Amino acid sequence: MTQKIKALLADNEVYLYGSIGEGGITAKAFIDTLKTLNTASTVNVRINSEGGDVAHALAIYNALNELNDVVCYIDGLAASAASVVAMAGRTRMAENAIMMIHRPWSGAVGDSDAMRKTGEILDKFQPTLVNAYAKKTGISNDKLDEMLAAETWLTAAEAFELGFVDEVIQAMAIAASADLSAYDQVPEHIAKINNRARANFQEIQNIVDLYKGQSVMENVTAESLMASGKTTPEAVRAHLMTELGKHHRPSSGVFTMDQNEQIKSFMNAASDALLIRNNVPVKNASEGAKELTGLTVMGMAEKLLNMTGKSTMMMSKRQILDTAFAMHSTSDFGKLLGNTAGKSLRTAYEEEYGSHEIWTGSVEVPDFKEQSLVQLSEAPDLDKIAEGAEYKYGTFSDGGMTFSIDKYGKMFSLTYEAMINDDLQAFTRLPQAFGKSAKRKEADLVYSVLTGNPTLNDGKALFHSSHGNLVTGVTGLTVTSLSEPRAKMRKQKGLNSSAPINVVPRFLIVPASQETTAEQLLASVVDPSKSNDTTNPDFIRGLTLVVDSRLDAVSEKDCYLAASPDQVDTITRAYLANTPRPYYEMRQGWEVDGVQVKARLEFAAVPVDYRGLVKLQFA
Repeated sequence: MTQKIKALLADNEVYLYGSIGEGGITAKAFIDTLKTLNTASTVNVRINSEGGDVAHALAIYNALNELNDVVCYIDGLAASAASVVAMAGRTRMAENAIMMIHRPWSGAVGDSDAMRKTGEILDKFQPTLVNAYAKKTGISNDKLDEMLAAETWLTAAEAFELGFVDEVIQAMAIAASADLSAYDQVPEHIAKINNRARANFQEIQNIVDLYKGQSVMENVTAESLMASGKTTPEAVRAHLMTELGKHHRPSSGVFTMDQNEQIKSFMNAASDALLIRNNVPVKNASEGAKELTGLTVMGMAEKLLNMTGKSTMMMSKRQILDTAFAMHSTSDFGKLLGNTAGKSLRTAYEEEYGSHEIWTGSVEVPDFKEQSLVQLSEAPDLDKIAEGAEYKYGTFSDGGMTFSIDKYGKMFSLTYEAMINDDLQAFTRLPQAFGKSAKRKEADLVYSVLTGNPTLNDGKALFHSSHGNLVTGVTGLTVTSLSEPRAKMRKQKGLNSSAPINVVPRFLIVPASQETTAEQLLASVVDPSKSNDTTNPDFIRGLTLVVDSRLDAVSEKDCYLAASPDQVDTITRAYLANTPRPYYEMRQGWEVDGVQVKARLEFAAVPVDYRGLVKLQFA
């Protein structure tokens, strides 16, 4: 709990917010502050403390008892030693506040004599505590001894009935700052009261955060507002809007450059904050994003409206959302949510593992019209040029596949209910799922080409004996079984001539059922199939293993060798040019109350050249 001791001369108040004793609020510090007040008049003591050093607490209690008139307000928690201070003068307790009394306790280090000495000291404090409680309540010493031994927790109503307080007053949101984690015997009904109060306090703190940077917020905190009687979110919001209105000029609807930059900065930071809150990785998060992670989605809508000069005073949550979505400008709240969903979508897409990306190349095409991916031949041989002779032009031949890209997509909704309930799953996890789905769709299409053996422009299947890239009757994944496909790939001839183009295998693509065997083969220094120490060839150990279970659905044995796409295009991933992957667009919902987001991927998997692939077809 934040340590706070502050005198407010206007109200003749002193705060006891925090632990009591060294490292917290000492008796000397409290009494020195007390001396700055008008002690001839009523002195108001506001308490929100988990307790602490009983000696310091008793010194504070005795000092207060010497004054003419003292009123102690239990704003949140008066536990342990703090409850003793609350016994001075008249005591008023917020109806959602909590009190706890127990026997004096301490820690000790040393031998048995040191332990006994600590116990004896604590025993001497017990009667003093009992006397303070008895003087206030009239409860017998024996009964109080029992209550202290049992560690008794009291609601305001219970404390009033037993005489610990003189009056129960309006609920205080400050009760939410009570941290009960240090205690392991908190009754369930006390914990529920405190949890409700903590939620109320957090909402007020969020409202205060909304107004940070405004001139009216100088020296204003959630605690000071609540201590001054603004104990509900509604009251705090109304008070701050009133104060802001005193210094606010009507908006003309035209933003200055500075205002536009501030709004743009807020939009980026708020979007990153939503992602951070839901553990979505954010690279180079916007400045201020971490500070906004405490705001709810509703809080962000309210802050955005306030930044554009729109008052949210007296608005319901639904009205705030309707107003935010109706802005239709660069500060449109829908854009904020859409940007958040889009970032989440693309982050998930980028981070989703796709084995198909390792061994395939990619291109971009300008539109959805029929396209042709061309595989250029190797360059023609260089001619010997005699002295004074002319150079001859060389020609390239080409082959390729005709194709067009397709659209794949889904829609999802960000509903008003999700926004009001601050359901971050709707803004981050759902788009993440679509991002991952887009990457999986790509892989599905690439491997469907690899296993589907489509017909190429020459009228023959991708893997065909005439193409010299099919090895049949394979009985196992060994050095020997990879030797023939390696040689076939090396012997592939160019389009321009009958000369080999010396294609080098770089990837071994296997189904999940062959993964372990493939790992052993590629990692072994010696040939695993030989009983002697025959060295495993460098080309085997230099292959990159690619495993994908999509292959198992067709064959749990068949494997493939593939060249690097830098040497030969094999299967190419084609995307729509100048379009994010995946692309999303957004509109305000009509069928649903909220925002509708469309996720779309424009993609095609295109077989370009058989020369960089060899299939090992098992018997």
